[in-house]
Amino acid sequence: MNEATPRDTLLQAISAYDYPSVTYDCAQQRQVSFPTMQDLDDYLRCLLHSSDPRTVKDGLCGILYWGHYRSGFRDYRVERFRAMVTGDQLEKAIKTFNALDGTSLRTLQKLGLPQFRYMAFVSKLRTFLNSEHYCVLDSKVASLAPLTARLTFQPTYIPITAHNERAYAWWLNACQSIASRLRTTPPTRPVDVERGLFYPLDHGLRDLAEQYLENDRV
Repeated sequence: MNEATPRDTLLQAISAYDYPSVTYDCAQQRQVSFPTMQDLDDYLRCLLHSSDPRTVKDGLCGILYWGHYRSGFRDYRVERFRAMVTGDQLEKAIKTFNALDGTSLRTLQKLGLPQFRYMAFVSKLRTFLNSEHYCVLDSKVASLAPLTARLTFQPTYIPITAHNERAYAWWLNACQSIASRLRTTPPTRPVDVERGLFYPLDHGLRDLAEQYLENDRV
């Protein structure tokens, strides 16, 4: 039997990604589950690109619900956001979301949306706005050695700075490059690669995840 290639193992990790594809339907006040992460991506993208502030608010809550799904303060985070965000912030967000160019992390941070201040959730927002071209950079992903060497950190978060936005651009380019070399049909997205690298990290296999970035082995 032939030994699995790095390409094979990464594709297996992408398929095995098991973070729950769930969010919250604020109108129906219930959790919603999706068959795949791409279905969730599409659902949240539609909410975020609405011209209705209430719908955009629901999309932002959906990101928080998903991102904090495994934490004990998930519901509190969502309720806090809904209580704090203003109509003016949502109107400004609608205009900004439709005019983004490039990574735009600092542009998104300047909106002042509650809980969308640091790298983890600003990059989640950028990704759900356009999951075909962007990916997440959170604290778990940032533990990969090539990213640790490029980022500047605060004790409990990764700040959005010009320096860290350049590090995010490097990460995005790395995921795009790996995705293009996988040559799958349909094409693998950068976010699929990010999730494929997140999976071994989430299961204690950091060395495996780092090999793809350090050795360009795919």
